[in-house]
Amino acid sequence: MRTSSKAAAAVALGFVLTAVIAAPGIADAVSCRGDSISVNDLASGCHVDSGVVALEDGRTFVVPAAGVTLTAAPVAEGDTDPGDVVIANRGTAGIAVQVDEVWAGSPTAVRQERAAQQRRTLGPTIRGTASHGGATTSASCGSRAYVLTGAHWESPIRWRYNPTGAKVSKVAAIQRGAEAWTGTISACGQTVQSTAAQEYLGTATQKPAVTADGGCGTSNRTSVIGWGKLPSKTLALTCIWSFTDGVAFETDQRYSTSHRWGSTSTCSGNRFDLRGIATHEWGHSYGLGHTAQKSGLVMKPSSTVCDTAQRTLGLGDVRGITAVY
Repeated sequence: MRTSSKAAAAVALGFVLTAVIAAPGIADAVSCRGDSISVNDLASGCHVDSGVVALEDGRTFVVPAAGVTLTAAPVAEGDTDPGDVVIANRGTAGIAVQVDEVWAGSPTAVRQERAAQQRRTLGPTIRGTASHGGATTSASCGSRAYVLTGAHWESPIRWRYNPTGAKVSKVAAIQRGAEAWTGTISACGQTVQSTAAQEYLGTATQKPAVTADGGCGTSNRTSVIGWGKLPSKTLALTCIWSFTDGVAFETDQRYSTSHRWGSTSTCSGNRFDLRGIATHEWGHSYGLGHTAQKSGLVMKPSSTVCDTAQRTLGLGDVRGITAVY
C-alpha cells in the first residue's frame, strides 16, 4: 500500500505543519547560509541568498536566486512516489518549500508563494480522475484530470543533449517525447493545436543541473538533458526554474543510469520505455504536474517496464497542455 503523499511529504520535510505555520518571523537582517539549510531553519523567515536546502529524505537543492521558483519533478518505478518539490526564494520574505501539497519554510514566503501559484495556474487546478473504474498503467481517455505547476514558456525551449553515460545510442526517443506536446495533437477523439514549442540545438559537454540525490543544482540558463545516477527507484527527474510570474527560463532533465532502457518501436524484457518516460518529463518541462496514479495518464507519477502507452497523451494530458499553450 502506498503511503499517503501528504504524510510522506511531512516526513520528507522533517517538520510538523501546524508548528511551521505558527512560527513567528524574525528580522530580515538574519540570514541562513551553508550546505545543509534545513526546513526548520527556513521557518524562522531568514534571508537566504546562497546555500543548499536539505530535506530529511536526503534530497538537496541549491537555493535559486531571489524572485525565482525551482520545481523538481521525479518519475519513479512501480508504486513509488518520492514527491514533487518546490523551492521558492521570495527574497527578504524568505523561502517557501513545498513537497506535494505540504508547505513549509518561512510563513510569509509560504503565503506569498501560495497566492502566486493560484494566479499562475489560472485558478484552482483540476485534480483526481473521472470515475471509470480501477487503476491502469496506460494513458487514459477516461480521465479529464490535469495539474498545472504554474510555470510556462514564452518562447521555444531551446535545449541540448549530453550523451555521456547514455543507455541508448540515439536522442530520437527524447525528441519524440518533446514533440508529443507540440503542434497538432490528436488524442481521445479530439484534435487540438498546442503552441508549446521546443528546439534541439545539438550535443553539449555540460551536465544537466540535476543531482544524484534527486535534487537540483545551480541554474546556468542553459537547458540540458542527460544521464547520471539518481535515487534507486527514480527513473528520471526534471528541474524547472521560473520567475515569480511563472515564466520559465531553464529546464534540465536527467535519466537514470541504474535502469535498463529501451528505445525501439516495441519493448520487451525488463526495460523502461525511454520515449514514454521522456514524454512524461517533457510534460513537466512545459509546466504540467502529476495527476493521480490511477488516472493512467502520461502525467501519473510512476511507471512500469515497457509502458509504451505512456508515449500517447490521454484526455487530461491534452486538456492540460492546451490550458497553458
